[in-house]
Order: sequence, then structure tokens, then C-alpha cells
Amino acid sequence: MASLSILEEPTDIKRFIKAMRTSMGRGEDIDYDSLAVWALNKFPKYLWRKWSPILRAKGYTWQKFLRVLKFHTGDIIMWALAGELDWEELIKRIIISLERYRGG
Repeated sequence: MASLSILEEPTDIKRFIKAMRTSMGRGEDIDYDSLAVWALNKFPKYLWRKWSPILRAKGYTWQKFLRVLKFHTGDIIMWALAGELDWEELIKRIIISLERYRGG
């Protein structure tokens, strides 16, 4: 079975997340950071669009994929908003979780 690969970094989505967070105003509120990351599901939709054939073969549904991805909200914040995690490391962490839970 094919494995998940490191995708091209979606800089447009990163800019969108930053813009959403900025539009929410000042403050260090983790809820605002999380809302920005999950706004319109742009980030998960990007990954699902690229990986769904492989994920479906491993038993994943969109809903299960989202549940696993939620574990990485902090990592996505570190990538998109804080600049403390690079894209490759973020995706490697997500892939490890997706392999661990295997969809079923």
C-alpha cells in the first residue's frame, strides 16, 4: 500500500490562517489561535484532497481524519502562527499519527 508523502507547503493557507488570527484582535488566547487554524477547514481540506485515496484505502473517513488531525492543533499553530515548527516536521508528525490510528 502506498504511503503518505510530504506535500508542498501551502503558503496561501498559512497566510489565510495568519489573516484570520489577526482579524480576531489582540491577545494570546489559545481559543483564537485554534479558531484561526480551523477556519473554513482550509488546512484539513488541503491534506485530504492530496491524501484521500491513500487514507480511504487505510480505512479513513473525512470525520476520522479530522479527529486525528485535531490532535495536531498545537503543531499547526506552531507552524502557521508562531513560526516555531517547519512544514516538513509538521507533516511528519501528522503522518505518524495517521499511521498509528490507521483509520479503523
